Amino acid sequence: MARIVVHTHGKAREKGYSHLIQKYAERLENRGVTLVPHSDRLSHDDYASKIEESASSGVLILLDENGESGSTQWMFTNWQKWKLSNKSTHLAIGPVDGFAEAFTSKHSTISLGPLTMTYEMAAVVLLEQLYRASEIERGSAYHRE
Repeated sequence: MARIVVHTHGKAREKGYSHLIQKYAERLENRGVTLVPHSDRLSHDDYASKIEESASSGVLILLDENGESGSTQWMFTNWQKWKLSNKSTHLAIGPVDGFAEAFTSKHSTISLGPLTMTYEMAAVVLLEQLYRASEIERGSAYHRE
């Protein structure tokens, strides 16, 4: 089973976000998901280089407002595909102003939906959806249809 690595540009600035990000990261630790917060002092290009280097032997998918999005079932289908892959999947949340178009054009992208949100909120939503997918896989009552 492959690992899923979630990259963030910086740590959450507010305690509420920080608490939720840590909570979901801990829940996902033993399910093959790793959270990697990079320094928010990195420029866009340095952050992009770091995540490309980290994902060099895997698959890099950027979170971008113009990326493909879908339902919880869509996320679960992706979860299964990523976990069954022979390569690690790296999901990268952009810096405050997002990724440059030149960078997003080189990589696959997904979206959490059409709403604009802070990178901290995006991290919470992404981690919660990964946790939800893992719970669907386990057959728990966490997700109800």
